[in-house]
Amino acid sequence: MPRPPPIVPRFYPPDPPRPPARVRRAAAPARRGGTAPAAATQGERSRRKRVLLWLLRWGFIASVWGILAVGVMVLWFARDLPRPESALDATRRPSLTLLDRSGRVVAAYGDLVGEKLRLKDLPPTLPAAVVAVEDRRFWHHPGVDVLGMLRAAVVNLTAGRVVQGGSTLTQQVAKTLFLSNARTIKRKVQELLLTLWLEHHFTKREILEIYLNRVYLGAGAWGVDAAARVYFGVSARHVTLAQAAVLAGLPRAPSRFNPRV
Repeated sequence: MPRPPPIVPRFYPPDPPRPPARVRRAAAPARRGGTAPAAATQGERSRRKRVLLWLLRWGFIASVWGILAVGVMVLWFARDLPRPESALDATRRPSLTLLDRSGRVVAAYGDLVGEKLRLKDLPPTLPAAVVAVEDRRFWHHPGVDVLGMLRAAVVNLTAGRVVQGGSTLTQQVAKTLFLSNARTIKRKVQELLLTLWLEHHFTKREILEIYLNRVYLGAGAWGVDAAARVYFGVSARHVTLAQAAVLAGLPRAPSRFNPRV
């Protein structure tokens, strides 16, 4: 009977030591919480979405109410708006002018209103100079020059005082013909409405003609023709380039730029 093979003892690596129970219990939550960062990120996104929707909702509601409020304010201020048609035909108070034997002005009393002239009656340099000084974008804007207002605001803030205005020629016509010089919200809204009315009913050339015939240029002279007669003794039809430049600079400060002073 053959002998059985000898039993060779097998050696296996020992099992790693198990941590104590307290360590295992403390480590268990770490294994179960492996998806905690993802859940936190999803919750943060959901919260941001709710905040964004809330802002959009109330922003839309506030915009609607703001538009309604502005509309009501405009309608309220438009109730007692002057009639533009009647103001355009209004005449100024009569004046008294004394002339010498040669026809030159000796003395004058009251407002001086010259001849009503068309653009074709004036030398091209005069209206061109007025537009260049008062409203460079006159031929391109719809009556209100937003870029000009922003530029004037920057210049005034830089200088620390008001050195430049943002009103267009059309706005100045509306203010001169129909409104007072009061600085109120009501007057500004009415000025805007009248400006849009003028731009809708008149061409740019007609608006410029109204301005040149109605603008105050100092020494009681209203309009370029009256100013040319007062300062230079000639009609606005015959002013020179230098005289046109002087007249163009008068609307901003008639007393300071008065050539007779």
